Amino acid sequence: MAEYRNLLAKSWDVSLAPEPPSHCRLLTHLKAVQAAAEAIADSVGASILANLELDLGLWAPRLRIALSLAGMLHDLGKANGYFQGMVRGKAEYPATAQPIRHELLTVLIVLNNSGGMADWLLRRLAEAGQEAVADAMFRTVIGAIAGHHIKLDGEWSKAFPRQGGGGSAIDIYLGHLDLAPLFCDGLPRRNESWSLLVSDPHYPGKLRSRFNQESIEWQDFLDANPDWKRFATAVKALTVAADVAGSALLPEGVGIKGWVRDALDRRTTAERLDGVARNRLGQRPARPFQLAIGTSSTRVTLVEAGCGSGKTAAAYLWAAQQLRGRKLFFCYPTTGTATEGFLDYVAQSDVEAALIHSRAQVDLEQVAMSRDGLHADEKQDQRLRIASLNAWAPEVVLCTADAVLALARNNRQGLYRSPSLLAGAFVFDELHAYDDAMFASVVALIKALPGAPFLLMSASLPTNRKEFLRQTLGEVGIVAPPAELEAIPRYSIARADPAAAFTQAAERVSQGGRVLWVCNVVARAQATFDCASAVGLPVVAYHSRFRYQDRVARHREVVEAFAAPVGAGLLAVTTQVAEMSLDLDADLLISELAPVPALIQRLGRLNRRVSEQDPGRPRTALMLRPDNEPPYERPELDAADAWLDGLMELARPLSQRDLADGFLALTDDGPLRLDLRMPWLDSGWCATPQSVREPGFNVTVLLAADAGRCRVDAKELVKRSLPMPYHERMESWTRLHGAFVAPPNAIRYDAHRGATWAD
Repeated sequence: MAEYRNLLAKSWDVSLAPEPPSHCRLLTHLKAVQAAAEAIADSVGASILANLELDLGLWAPRLRIALSLAGMLHDLGKANGYFQGMVRGKAEYPATAQPIRHELLTVLIVLNNSGGMADWLLRRLAEAGQEAVADAMFRTVIGAIAGHHIKLDGEWSKAFPRQGGGGSAIDIYLGHLDLAPLFCDGLPRRNESWSLLVSDPHYPGKLRSRFNQESIEWQDFLDANPDWKRFATAVKALTVAADVAGSALLPEGVGIKGWVRDALDRRTTAERLDGVARNRLGQRPARPFQLAIGTSSTRVTLVEAGCGSGKTAAAYLWAAQQLRGRKLFFCYPTTGTATEGFLDYVAQSDVEAALIHSRAQVDLEQVAMSRDGLHADEKQDQRLRIASLNAWAPEVVLCTADAVLALARNNRQGLYRSPSLLAGAFVFDELHAYDDAMFASVVALIKALPGAPFLLMSASLPTNRKEFLRQTLGEVGIVAPPAELEAIPRYSIARADPAAAFTQAAERVSQGGRVLWVCNVVARAQATFDCASAVGLPVVAYHSRFRYQDRVARHREVVEAFAAPVGAGLLAVTTQVAEMSLDLDADLLISELAPVPALIQRLGRLNRRVSEQDPGRPRTALMLRPDNEPPYERPELDAADAWLDGLMELARPLSQRDLADGFLALTDDGPLRLDLRMPWLDSGWCATPQSVREPGFNVTVLLAADAGRCRVDAKELVKRSLPMPYHERMESWTRLHGAFVAPPNAIRYDAHRGATWAD
């Protein structure tokens, strides 16, 4: 059995320090995670239990001791010969040399009562006043330990891979002096050596049947006891988050408990949220419709109203009444709409708000990671850890729905943010844009947090979805739309080809009009921008393929030009970023065919400012059918064609009510049958993630010319970050602060046109 003077939790750069620094040592890490876990319980435990609808007096002590013990023990299995050799970079231990993952090894140590570990754990629970429920608490802690890397399935396919190393035994250092401070109350410790030979009766793989049987029994218990189910799964999620926080290197003089409490204790006030709404309303009084949203007293409120009705401003009135010490999560269907919601509503307010990917509260770039199977997905996980801790501190988080629904799908980004999510209140905007899987996740999350307030908003929601909400959730407060506003004739819709549409756009711009042209893909938006530039039209391109600082500038340019009372005309060429949160009022809309919910949103940028007192005149929308479907599917576009045909057959100017009624006529009114099971709640001791939606995402890129500035000042990364679709060529690029640095000449970039691949 090899001897190590110190037990390590992480690797370190030997060229910078000949001896491992304190934060890389196992004892230090276990204590840090335990401290983070206790601080989470102390700071947001009451809010979490309220959202879980669990009695504070009964469950608060259970939450604190369960999190404390799970944090203390979660990485105990790293005290083994394979892991210790691996993090030291020894040649006989390659980076993947774990025949059994440390979290599974920890669970088996406890289940086997190795070194008296199970007896010690039960004794600690009894001393904490939990003797009557010690068995359930014991199993809760085991589930938290087993799930803290979400790699443990019933087959142990990832947790017990038997790769690398090749030795016949695994040495476990329970008797190491480094662990003595953890068990100062007399735990009988001893080192052990477990056989890795399949034929050996003590081979740990033979414990899989027992593990699975006890896991199933535990799941059966949870299914029969929903209070324990919510509690145990919350402990599992919060242990993952505590591990991430305990791995962060904090500035000098900042303790982990202080940082966690400072981040999670930040709360906005009703006055500041009310101020966000009042700033948006300006001199206009809130509509009765908006006041009805703000004063809704039901836990779940559903709002159906068209674009321009003031739903978003009303949502902040709602939050002012409902937040009551909670964090506010304002969820949008896309990254672009989340960004626009941030810019349009809270960026200049007194509320401490953040896009979850754009604000750093601590130098998280130094998140310490071991070489514990650091594959490509775990490199992405390192970046995700950094971004996730940034969501702990803000009072209001504007994000994509995925960032919240990831918790329901046992996905890492949701688990890492769980201290603020489990203590949150939630607004889900543009609910009609969610597919069935995402809609099911929203409903499942509402059921999982029976004490948390939810506001659901949509331009139009199919009848079967509304009925599903009522049947599944019970009381749902429904706020009726402002009927007079939605009945105003606003639109005259026609079909056109691109050439005819361009001619009309040029003519309208020459007359001083503001024209919005929405393309489905960036490439066509850039091509339209090029055509307009070539003939001298005043044109602005606005899409996702800009550096952040340039995108903000283009946003401001478009909004200010459209808001100006008089002036030269303008053509704004955009992609889907214009659909929802971009507050524009166009004189002419040109749009490529898209799914009906997207078209309703795009039409919401046309003739937006009408009112009952000033109904104005209908304005024209021209619809183009692109030659190819991406990013949409042909059935979606065929349905949109049918919707347009039905509207045009009315042979009159159209209102928002017409758009909604036409959409409802196309939807299947049969009862919905959605799967509301959640891996977060329904996995026992196992922990396997699911994606919220189909994969396919942008990654952050830095242009070669920007990399130097970002090296000097990491804050420049936010301003100069450029979203680009991931391509395998990027794996050979260098990295800086988690971003890919594009080689010179790999990307063509123009601050007014955006980015394209050079080839």
